[in-house]
Amino acid sequence: MKRNMILKALAVALLGTAALEAGAQGIYVNKKNGESIAYPKGVLDRVVPTKVSTGTTVANGVGVVADLQYEKAPDMKTARMGHQIFPSGNGFVVVGGHTTNFDLTTTAELYENGQWRDLTIGSPHDGAFSVMMSDGRVMVGGGFSQRIGVGHSTKVDIYDPATKTFTAGPELSVARAFCKAVAVGTHIYVNGNWWSDGDATKMDYFDGTSFRAISGMQERSNPYMFAAAGGKIWTWGTYDKSGNKAAFGKHDGKDAYRFDEYLESTGKVDDYVFIDLAEYVPLGLTPDVRPSDSYESALDGYFFLTQTAAGDYVLYRTRVAEDGTSRYKLDIPEVFPGSTTAITYRGGVIVNEKKSELYLIGASGTNTDQTVYIISYNYNEGYWTIASAGGFGYNLMEGSWTLLADGRLACAGGNIKDNYDAQKGVYIFTPPTAGAATDGTAYGVHVYKTDGSADTYMDSDLESITTYEEQFDERIVQEIPVEYLSKMSAYMPIYAGSTPPSIEGTYLMNPCVMVYNSDLNSPYKPGKIFVDYIAKYTNQNMTKNTATYQYEERNKNGDVTSKSDEAEAKVLGEGNNYTTYTIVETTNTDGSWTKMATILSATVTAEGLRNFYEGILMLDKKDPNNTRMDIGVFRIFKDEDGLSEPTTWKARTKAARTGATGLLDATAAAPAGDAQVEETQEKSKQD
Repeated sequence: MKRNMILKALAVALLGTAALEAGAQGIYVNKKNGESIAYPKGVLDRVVPTKVSTGTTVANGVGVVADLQYEKAPDMKTARMGHQIFPSGNGFVVVGGHTTNFDLTTTAELYENGQWRDLTIGSPHDGAFSVMMSDGRVMVGGGFSQRIGVGHSTKVDIYDPATKTFTAGPELSVARAFCKAVAVGTHIYVNGNWWSDGDATKMDYFDGTSFRAISGMQERSNPYMFAAAGGKIWTWGTYDKSGNKAAFGKHDGKDAYRFDEYLESTGKVDDYVFIDLAEYVPLGLTPDVRPSDSYESALDGYFFLTQTAAGDYVLYRTRVAEDGTSRYKLDIPEVFPGSTTAITYRGGVIVNEKKSELYLIGASGTNTDQTVYIISYNYNEGYWTIASAGGFGYNLMEGSWTLLADGRLACAGGNIKDNYDAQKGVYIFTPPTAGAATDGTAYGVHVYKTDGSADTYMDSDLESITTYEEQFDERIVQEIPVEYLSKMSAYMPIYAGSTPPSIEGTYLMNPCVMVYNSDLNSPYKPGKIFVDYIAKYTNQNMTKNTATYQYEERNKNGDVTSKSDEAEAKVLGEGNNYTTYTIVETTNTDGSWTKMATILSATVTAEGLRNFYEGILMLDKKDPNNTRMDIGVFRIFKDEDGLSEPTTWKARTKAARTGATGLLDATAAAPAGDAQVEETQEKSKQD
């Protein structure tokens, strides 16, 4: 497949409608985070540059208005509501919930590198809790066990981000749903329940090994939970176990909001009241909200959003200490600045400690035509920015939201008709910077589609935009996802066709240079020179379009340090251009395994192969020790001088290791003193 790079990120503003070449079948928008979004000819209308003002100062002088930047991610495999969501590496995980018609789903999915992957989990978790454990794992527990609102569960599953797997955890002492959890060190507290008789007055305590019940709590569902070092736990919230307004009391003749305090050192539960929270009522939390997401460690406090009887929104912070709560006097817009559009805010506050910002999420409109608002508030400086984006076809406020490792906010799922018409959609939002400059301008592109809608990409997020003149060959698409192919083809050609040239021979790639590594955290960067790479093709079948492929790698002394077994390669192409690909699975003695693809492309000439590229891609793996490349990670190499001359295949090898994939074992040691062999390990290591 021929591709032409037409845009570098720093020249976004120069891209016009003429950028698409005549006859081009579409474009790929390649982002700096590694994602590549395809716009085929039938979907794409045109691409035009855009300028976006970073904001206009609002009357109070501390607020800025901006456009909300977002992207549409691939849909989940299962429509969800009431599910848990949490970050994992450079992606995120969704767990459980219910689908359409209130049916529970015993499924989980991992989103990474632009693609969804099924995860195995033992129990349904609809209206459950999730909490980060002290060792970095995530505990998910409770929820409805039969149908939304019916049955409660004691089941617990624990997600390990190192292996990307769930295992069963210790069961709760109380079957519960619509619950919340917080962690203090290795201990975890779970509270809240829905229509559960006496069990609604019990809190679960995890001591690092098992759960036990603590009695004497107020009956609450989806409660707020706050914790501090030393084992002091507060529980309170807006709903009792039946979903009605939670209990109030009197203090000094005033209405007061009741909460429970538990002190681990004494095991005592006390009933307290907040004097002013009868006037400033906290917004009700949704099932997916995790209390820890609203915690700010430097302040040792939790943020939460309240609303007065008049409808005014007020941000609060609470410390689990003698001083109780402290109010942040933040004027949160009840209507979008410069308009009469009222905003309804979602319960829950998400804190980004790295930027000293917190995020409030709101919406206006209908369930089928919704506008989303995100406020970014710098809690150290007192500045905020509100950004909006409209045209969403379902209610994202009923989806599950989480903060990703790169500072963006992911929303998965939602509904159209209350809570029985769950959605598969996923959007990833870039929150505005709090108090951004009011007179700046950012550049980007609008990608207009044939249905009249448009997606916007900003210069700061873009790596490149490329055109392609042909679709990927249907044979390669059947074995390698288009998502991966589109990313790789930004850095190497991937040809299509069923009339490839004769490729039999042995060819030398020297110097072998790395073109691209999609693992941006890897120490192996583009421009690094590796040992010589030799590809051998034999037994080419021009009818079946196959050939036998094998490779070897040679150090600076010409000794073979690594070679592969023979494998069948599929041959694509036409004219003098060809692409071959092989997919090989390898099982190791420790039970780990990998599924790797190798893609080679070049142009056959009388002198040898011109523009010879090699791409390696991790398709799947079982890797308990996480020593191999992550799934979806790929590396591209090429012959730096542009010509790969014919060479001979060596019969004798020195320190060579042969495997089913031909990739050098990451755990094997290189011969001492040979730096070039060490470089071979760096190239081949699946880490």
